[in-house]
Amino acid sequence: MSGTVDVRRRAILDRLEAHGRVEVGALSAVLGVTEETIRRDLRALELEGLLRRAHGGAVRSDLDTDRHPDLRAAAALADRALTLIDAGSAVFLGGGSACEALAARLAPTPGTVLVTGSVPVALAAALADERAVVHLIGGTADDHGLLTGAWAREQLGGLRLDVAVVEALGVTADGRLLHASPEEAAVVATAVGLAGSAILLVDPETFGAGGLAASVPATSLATALLAGDADPGALEALLATGVRVETIGVGA
Repeated sequence: MSGTVDVRRRAILDRLEAHGRVEVGALSAVLGVTEETIRRDLRALELEGLLRRAHGGAVRSDLDTDRHPDLRAAAALADRALTLIDAGSAVFLGGGSACEALAARLAPTPGTVLVTGSVPVALAAALADERAVVHLIGGTADDHGLLTGAWAREQLGGLRLDVAVVEALGVTADGRLLHASPEEAAVVATAVGLAGSAILLVDPETFGAGGLAASVPATSLATALLAGDADPGALEALLATGVRVETIGVGA
């Protein structure tokens, strides 16, 4: 982020700490930027786990917790994954909250190109930095905004990817990653097959939920990053594959 963006977002957090809540309109007037810019700032700060967006503005991250998921694990995963990706890389991002958080962190990196079939991931990058280079592949959308199908795989097939970062719902008995649908699994398999390396983000909120379709062997991953306490059975299955698993601390 530019210094101006850093200063503005710091000012937002300072006002939030002082008042417990901030309003988009008031922030726009005080900071001298458009309401669209403020909304982009709030979305980026939420992805970092620093606040919770609410109707018309935002509240502190320790308030209104019943209405908003805890994003701390996703933020911790994204922070660590960011250190494993070289600036200027072509990066595929799968769907999920950790990939959304990573998209927001990668967006300001000069020369980095993001490719995704997830509408929320693409939006996270665009909201974090208007200069982000994001390519949203086409396909058939599911109820989570994930685009899959033959179109998605065909578009991916013509690309050069340095890194693929994905999430999964678990691991099969023979050590492959599990996803919600065969269509999602096929897109993940295509992206990982094209990339020079692949990273799995193990979000404890979803890992262990059990999926319908398998994609790639866990052994095809460079590393799996785990934040928090995942489902014991799912974690045991992942460790049994022999993939390198790195545990990431989650801040309070």
